[in-house]
Amino acid sequence: MIYKAIKENLNIASELILSGEIIIYPTDTIYGFGVDATNPIAINKLNKLKKRISPLSIIVSSFEMIEEFVDLNFIVSDELKKYLPGPYTVLLINKNNLLPKEVSLNTGKIGVRIPNSDFIIHLVKKIKKPIITTSVNTHTSNSINNVDSIYNKFRSINIFSKDLNTNSKGSTIIDFTCSPYNILRQGDGII
Repeated sequence: MIYKAIKENLNIASELILSGEIIIYPTDTIYGFGVDATNPIAINKLNKLKKRISPLSIIVSSFEMIEEFVDLNFIVSDELKKYLPGPYTVLLINKNNLLPKEVSLNTGKIGVRIPNSDFIIHLVKKIKKPIITTSVNTHTSNSINNVDSIYNKFRSINIFSKDLNTNSKGSTIIDFTCSPYNILRQGDGII
């Protein structure tokens, strides 16, 4: 079933996420698969769907929430404010391993997003937990950015849609764990 991304569906999305289900939702770049970032069973279900195991990124709702999971110093925190919220994924040092090992896969890093996208930010605030974010595709396939194509390929997954069809390149990925910072992928975010 396709749901429109409107306020009353936050309840449905939060129930699905908290019960370990995968959802599909729009961001400010591409559509994403999402699960509860604190639930290793849900993360493994997502990895099985994507047919791969690799480090994952999380969506948080605020800088305060970032600080719960990563090690931020004053300089990095100030620098992040240039990019977040927005079409960027920032790699930061895994602070205290609060998230399951399936998120960072022992890399010592966590990818973090605060997309400029109301629906997913409100959902994170509602459940008070970060959400895994990864592109809607399977391993080695391109991201699917058309709602009809997503629905045809992943019929069993609830889609929270803005009827957004996009030609996005995804988020720009910046590694803030090194100095100078390193751009790992140029996406929609301008550097």
